[in-house]
Amino acid sequence: MNNIVVVLMHAKGLDLQSALDYAGALVKSRMDNFEENRMLLPSWGEEVDRMVRIYVKGLADAVIGTFEWSFVTARYFGEEKARIRQDMTVKLLPKQTSLGA
Repeated sequence: MNNIVVVLMHAKGLDLQSALDYAGALVKSRMDNFEENRMLLPSWGEEVDRMVRIYVKGLADAVIGTFEWSFVTARYFGEEKARIRQDMTVKLLPKQTSLGA
């Protein structure tokens, strides 16, 4: 489970689904904010503008690259990665309890 989900569950007293929904809304909000601000960048002249465009594209590529990588490797989704990428649904296992507790 992603760290942000666990943090949200504890910090905000959310159940798992509510924390997942909150995290998803938070990520979408930040992505929307990034795109809005990208359109508002001022001009500093042709050469600097070119360098800023390259830098900002690199930021966006890093985010997309991380997302894409999560479906290329089996680290997060195992053999289910192709199906999960298609329907964007992850089936979670039941909560594990420690032995002897």
